[in-house]
Amino acid sequence: MNCRPRHAHRRTTTALATVAAAALLLSACGSDGAEEEIAGADRGETQDDDAANDAPDSGTDAEADAADAEGEDATDRPEIEVADSLQLVFDGPEPESDLEQAILRDNAEHLRAVYSVVTSHDLEKSQIGFYAKGESLQWDLDLVEGFIEDGETSHGVMRYFDRSVEVINDRAAVVSFCRDYSEISTVDFASGERIDGPDPDAPPTRNTFRLELSESGVWQATERESDTSDGACR
Repeated sequence: MNCRPRHAHRRTTTALATVAAAALLLSACGSDGAEEEIAGADRGETQDDDAANDAPDSGTDAEADAADAEGEDATDRPEIEVADSLQLVFDGPEPESDLEQAILRDNAEHLRAVYSVVTSHDLEKSQIGFYAKGESLQWDLDLVEGFIEDGETSHGVMRYFDRSVEVINDRAAVVSFCRDYSEISTVDFASGERIDGPDPDAPPTRNTFRLELSESGVWQATERESDTSDGACR
């Protein structure tokens, strides 16, 4: 139930144009970034020597960018509203640094942007393109278009836990977490009638995202993987 995108190969040019236009208006265009794959997180890659030499004494370039975004509100982030019928809960552990906090914040806002559309069916006001691009943006559009075309939405509580960050370099990171949707129901958007769920026995899924720091200081999702096998999350 709601564990992966329906209509996985259906994409519309209109939806892409709408989301892209919204992202451009908010000046959130990301750079092409580095080309490490998500699997690179397991290698524990560190910043290169040049980046380290150029970094200020107080920390890395990425930490400085994160501090700017946090302390001085350098990037004007959109206000995202998810319907009261769906609650997204993000549990710890607490991030170990300001950089990790900034990465997890943008990852959480990305997820909230997706479910803002799921619960409103309003692509015109979508902020997904602010927090995602490339493969990840396509995946998100497949998901929300499936809900809209089927006339469905989600109600209940969705929990994100065991969240972790691995910084690959000063412009790329990997975020991993488990998602518990055992309290989620699929509901008819127009009538509010419950169609399916909740399923208290539904196992949580492991999700892994690659994020890249855009020129405007936003950590945007570029790739994602989902493991729905039993035992992926304990």
